Amino acid sequence: MDLIRIEGLELRCIVGLRSYERHREQPLRVDLALGLDLSTAGRSGRIGDTVDYARVADATTALLRFREYRLLEVAAEEAAALLFAAHPGVQQVKVRLDKPEALAGRARSAAVEITRGRGAFGTTEELRGYGGRTEVLRSQEASIEMIRLESGASVRFAEPRRRFEWIVSGATRVEPPQQGPLARDSAEPTEYRAEGPEPALLVRCLVQPETP
Repeated sequence: MDLIRIEGLELRCIVGLRSYERHREQPLRVDLALGLDLSTAGRSGRIGDTVDYARVADATTALLRFREYRLLEVAAEEAAALLFAAHPGVQQVKVRLDKPEALAGRARSAAVEITRGRGAFGTTEELRGYGGRTEVLRSQEASIEMIRLESGASVRFAEPRRRFEWIVSGATRVEPPQQGPLARDSAEPTEYRAEGPEPALLVRCLVQPETP
């Protein structure tokens, strides 16, 4: 299987269980490997026949910074689910998350590494009036879903909880406007309308309300 690799992606985010970790960002280093067939892109020279690693880096960084994880294991699982949802041609994902300050003074870093195939996540689409919805992953903390908007269709979201939304493909009008991955922390309604000839794809991460 061919691979696209991103190694040493660096960011700062909230990650950890301890009280001091919940209130300050720590460095995190991310390695990604996406398994897919690159032969078509190798012949056509078209970015549409492969995966844009800049968009992969942007979306992964945005998700990890938005979520404020307690466990690296959860962060890795959700990152893999996000990448499968956003890139239908990807068949395997490897995610390694290194936390350099986790064992300061005792070890260079602590890390979690997972490998997942597409079959590890949900792929069944529920038909909706605007197109379809696929729940890719659901856990006690959050869910990740893919929304397909048929050309000319629109959908309006107004969940009273933290959510991350990312337009993956398609000509889409958004109210209020957004560019790139967007985190929302309010119940302000968001409306998406597919305006191009092709369906539009939207990936969302919805954070479950914390239990007292």
